[in-house]
Amino acid sequence: MKRSKLNKVSKQPISKIQKLLWIECRRVANDIYKPRTGPYKCFICEKEISGSNKHLSHLIPKSVCGAFLKYDVYRNLKWCCMFCNVHLGGNLAEYYMKMVKIYGQEYVDQIYKDKQLTTKAYDFYLELLEKYKLL
Repeated sequence: MKRSKLNKVSKQPISKIQKLLWIECRRVANDIYKPRTGPYKCFICEKEISGSNKHLSHLIPKSVCGAFLKYDVYRNLKWCCMFCNVHLGGNLAEYYMKMVKIYGQEYVDQIYKDKQLTTKAYDFYLELLEKYKLL
């Protein structure tokens, strides 16, 4: 039996939701990590960053972290310079050590444990998008 076009529930493509979510992540990260004085600094190398040199970088790369952590501004994303994020491939060893130094080994271990969590990406992204819009 064929379903008619009238019965079909229309959904936004997940790619559109991800683009909107990334915009919100950048906005929220600006508020969360706003320096008390002076310019933004790279989380890893501590150089001043602004404009196209200001990247939101993942502790656990988005290609392997899954939907649960991909847009987690509080735990998996920090502002970094383009050199650390792009040219050094995220500079993950330094990123990891800095996270441990600041937040502690247990905190970082929990992020890596959460990497294994699974969730329905589409619904989770919609909820997260609404949550970030309210911040």
